[in-house]
Amino acid sequence: MTEESLVCEPARLDWSEPSGPRAADYGDVYFSAEDGLEETRAVFLAGCGLPEAWQGRRHFVVGELGFGTGLSALALWQLWRETRPSGAWLDFVSVEKHPLSRDEAVRAFAAWPDLEPLTTRLLAQWPSRQKGVHRLVFSEDGFAITVVHDAVELALADMDFRADAWFLDGFAPAKNDAMWSQDVLDEVGRLSASGARVGTFTVAGHVRRGLQAAGFEVVKRPGFGRKRERLEAVFPGTPAATMPPPRKVAIIGAGIAGASLARAFAGRGSEVVVFDAAGPAGGASGAPAGLLTPRLERADRPHVRATLAAFDYARRCYEDFDGFYPGGVVRLAKDEREAQRFAGIAALMDERVEWDGAVLQMHAAARIEPARIVAQMLGDVPVHEARVASIAETDGDVQLADADGETLCRADCIV
Repeated sequence: MTEESLVCEPARLDWSEPSGPRAADYGDVYFSAEDGLEETRAVFLAGCGLPEAWQGRRHFVVGELGFGTGLSALALWQLWRETRPSGAWLDFVSVEKHPLSRDEAVRAFAAWPDLEPLTTRLLAQWPSRQKGVHRLVFSEDGFAITVVHDAVELALADMDFRADAWFLDGFAPAKNDAMWSQDVLDEVGRLSASGARVGTFTVAGHVRRGLQAAGFEVVKRPGFGRKRERLEAVFPGTPAATMPPPRKVAIIGAGIAGASLARAFAGRGSEVVVFDAAGPAGGASGAPAGLLTPRLERADRPHVRATLAAFDYARRCYEDFDGFYPGGVVRLAKDEREAQRFAGIAALMDERVEWDGAVLQMHAAARIEPARIVAQMLGDVPVHEARVASIAETDGDVQLADADGETLCRADCIV
């Protein structure tokens, strides 16, 4: 059993300069002292051909190395809101080894009043230092941030997506060589779609050669401010058209799982219909009360990270609903052995899980009313009280029928 912590080491910031924070461990700034926001727009947004590159696209993916203060995410989000193609979705996928606390992000964001109210919305979902995936969704804008807290080489090796653009925004190569290794740049190539573009502030020779070795065509461009040059790169091939989401989706099951799926598909523009023999919130999801708590284990393993990520995502989804009551939950140890296990678990976690010698305090946990949560997640999605007895694939769709053979629904796909 591994005893590695389940949380990342936090960023250590030096605020002695009026221009903004420096990373004490790397001796480098998080953003340009001249104008961090304008540098981001010039090096990353314009450097990757945005917004022109996403015009006519239904789905666009931007990858980033070095989430930092979240400035690139905010600048990208602002541009997306201004130029988003109708009904399109943008996924921003980033990696950060040393996450900032929410309070540190508040202090950093004070430098960019023009980014309000986006900073407020991002802070409302600001991720913890927990290792692994953190998914922040802003469905009203068709925008989502997926930030992975881990060492970059470990995070990229576990990923499988195709980016249409990359922001290479780690600290300077001379001060953070692990972020710019050939292995990392090869992973960037593996995760790039045809025609993907890269923007970065550095022109270091080994980065230029590393991108070329990873399959990119690289050119130097005029830099921002006092920096004479920067790099742009393009992955071979022509960007492929993105497939639209299914027009109609049928979901069997109207509990928490079915409602979550319905909400996700509806948010992507699909028509959704739900079937459940017991009606909305049947079965366990119709219970009058429940607890939303993290599943805790004394180990840093993939399934542990996954369940903790699911807990955080669920909490962010539910916290604005009626029937969600924050305030924490405690677990009592049934014997000395379990008390020791709880103490060990708390030692791996951040301040949201604490062992006080008597109880395990889960401060982020909550009490919920499942039926009310499910109803709000379903929203206007129709729920039919019917039992699906058979499913048949036909040319181009799926047909659902009841026990009498009567067609209940035809859909493009079924869950």
